[in-house]
Amino acid sequence: MNPDDLIAAVKEAFGQHAEDVLSPAKMADEAFGWLHEIFISIQREVEGENFAPRIAKLAAAGVYLADDIGSYCGAEHETMRQKLQEAGVIPPDRRAAD
Repeated sequence: MNPDDLIAAVKEAFGQHAEDVLSPAKMADEAFGWLHEIFISIQREVEGENFAPRIAKLAAAGVYLADDIGSYCGAEHETMRQKLQEAGVIPPDRRAAD
């Protein structure tokens, strides 16, 4: 399939340009990065203080989940972007939704 047909197919299938189709994955990656920082701040705030141990455990769980899911979303976004670039749907010199 030629790139123009692929671009048209993406637009027809999703109702938007390829860059816009990828943007939710990029937004999720960024949001999980922010959550990671929030949970790290909570962890640091409760270190050495007289807080319930569950607060520290919940913060640690939040850090782990934010890192894990954020990494997954970031990797998926990058893989999809690369595949669309290789197919000629997104120009190679252009970064989508950054």
